[in-house]
Amino acid sequence: MRTFGLLAAAAAAAALAGCATVPAAVTTFAGRACASEPDLAGAVSLTPKKADAPFVVTTKVDAATPCLDRSGQSGPYLVYALPADREGKVVNVGSVVEQARLLPPSVALLDSAGKVTRTFPASDLFFRGPVYSVEFRPRAEDAYVLVTTDTGRVGQSYTAIAIGTQTNSSGYVTWTSGVDQKVARTFSYEGSLQATVYSGASSAKR
Repeated sequence: MRTFGLLAAAAAAAALAGCATVPAAVTTFAGRACASEPDLAGAVSLTPKKADAPFVVTTKVDAATPCLDRSGQSGPYLVYALPADREGKVVNVGSVVEQARLLPPSVALLDSAGKVTRTFPASDLFFRGPVYSVEFRPRAEDAYVLVTTDTGRVGQSYTAIAIGTQTNSSGYVTWTSGVDQKVARTFSYEGSLQATVYSGASSAKR
């Protein structure tokens, strides 16, 4: 079991939420015919609708999501099409932290023909708010982002400390105190992926 650092308050809100049904981690993947190459024609566009505003795309990954089989390892995948105008853009891609599970993303960049131009090791993944992601500046040769499942991590669990606040009232006095809770999550084949395109400066690492 591996312990990560403190998550952002946005993730904590989900972790401390009430009694809604919590999607469980899916740790087995079998019985599906998977493609050997990603379908670039079905790529999700990351072209911002407004040039000066962040553009966010969130996609659920479930049993209906296409899957990819590479080197005998099968799992769901998603392809994003980078904006044609990449000048000054910063892209953040990863999986959304859920209350009980997290899809372990493996991110690679592809050229227009589908050839890998760059890959990002697991050490490049960080909790950026509620998204476990990599962040980068697209280069001229990059056309697509391929997100697959790091199958070697599926089924592993980790703990994190969720931070929030709690307000109490007694008579005429109201006070707010900090609340923290240890939350266990399991790496899963299903979850949600999120891509965000920013214009201008950011903390891109690559």
